[in-house]
Amino acid sequence: MSPLPGPDTALLDEWLLRTAADTPSATAVEEEDRATSFEELLASARSLAATLRARGVRPGDRVVLVLPKTTEAVAAVFGCLLAGAVCVPIHPRWPADRIATVVDDCGARLVFEVADGLVRLADGCRESPCGTPPLPERSAEDAAIILFTSGSTGRPKGVVLSHRAVAAFVRWSAAEFGIGAPDRILCPSPLGFDLSTFDLFNMALCGATCVLAPENIAWMPRFLVRYAAAKRPTVWYSVPSILSRMLRDGGMGPGTVPDLRVVLFAGEAISGGDLALLTDALPGALCANLYGPTETNVVTFHRVPREFDRAAPPPIGRACPFAEVLVDDATGELLAGGESLMSGYWNRPDDNARAFVSRNGRVYYRTGDRVRVDGAGNLVFAGRLDRQVKRHGYRIELGEIEAALLRNPAILEIGVVATDEPAAGTVITAFVGAGPSGESLSLLEVKAHCAAVLPPYMAPDRVVFVGALPRGTRGKIDYPALEKLAGK
Repeated sequence: MSPLPGPDTALLDEWLLRTAADTPSATAVEEEDRATSFEELLASARSLAATLRARGVRPGDRVVLVLPKTTEAVAAVFGCLLAGAVCVPIHPRWPADRIATVVDDCGARLVFEVADGLVRLADGCRESPCGTPPLPERSAEDAAIILFTSGSTGRPKGVVLSHRAVAAFVRWSAAEFGIGAPDRILCPSPLGFDLSTFDLFNMALCGATCVLAPENIAWMPRFLVRYAAAKRPTVWYSVPSILSRMLRDGGMGPGTVPDLRVVLFAGEAISGGDLALLTDALPGALCANLYGPTETNVVTFHRVPREFDRAAPPPIGRACPFAEVLVDDATGELLAGGESLMSGYWNRPDDNARAFVSRNGRVYYRTGDRVRVDGAGNLVFAGRLDRQVKRHGYRIELGEIEAALLRNPAILEIGVVATDEPAAGTVITAFVGAGPSGESLSLLEVKAHCAAVLPPYMAPDRVVFVGALPRGTRGKIDYPALEKLAGK
């Protein structure tokens, strides 16, 4: 394994400062019809940092970015960090109420959004002062990013990641997979998804080019395959379901994306069959399965060998050198800690008390994932301990979907379950019991309500109306019975 690339600092924005000084004219970010050099990207980030400082933003203040993943958004991320602020990226397709909840919850100092095609402050500020403000005194332990994830109570939880936590994963991945200046990293993940830390900060650290896939084609496999073929990436990182669709429905095969040398996937399980399709389509590429929740980023990995069991999902592997993992003997739950561990949930002391556990004087995060150890000593994912599921790499609390649907006064009771189907993957079904005022509640009305209160990735695939939900002897919803109904 090659030595860790410099600089030695764990401050993420200082990587961009150094790379822009070393290779100012090299391409940092590329979109469909434009390329931005490191010098230009840094200039934009510095200008934004000056704006933030002039508007009263101080170290530790939260700045919310309600932006699609564009060159301007990348500059905004680094501008926030240069100003010493904490970046809070949010997908612009989230419902307005959910965005407002996050903005209020994190106590945002400023919000950036897109209006009339321009990135601007939500209060209308468009002008940036000249000059570069002095960098504030900072520490690698300072918060860099807050990523909001699904919460079982219906309220999203903010995962606070320090500079050091993000840097631990990025520096390791750069060394482990040999990321360098010639590489072109294509990652279709949105800005608020933890997979984006790989492409944005490997770009800044290694001088690689970050190739931004248009967000409207991420789940359009034929268009995404054509885009990848035209952009000729060398490194790919996404959830496996995107790759599966490209292979099964997008026409990707041997020679389609000829320069790919590293293909990484994380965020959800991949079947042995889809992994076989992937390795057959990319016979010369290194493929690796990465594992870790948002709270820890990646903590284990498995390089896929040339020969493997094509009938079984690949293992999640062994611990990364910066991570520490333990298996709880009583429950089989994977406990994860180490340098990439989150600082905690933002303003959620009760959740923090439940999330962390101490073992042998060290702090670990309770992942909620059950694992076992195979004959080769690799960890193998064996299911969840709770009602959390993953779909398209997004973590979804089924309880949050229930809480959102119950905000409709016409819905008396709700039971949401997830089932795995061979062709469709994870399918979410909502069983709806309508109250007296909802006797004429239609499927269209339920779907419209979902669109208003849930981000698209959380919307149920199916809605089934029932007179009453099945319940156990203690009056609780019988979810196993609903799962059987959903599977019919």
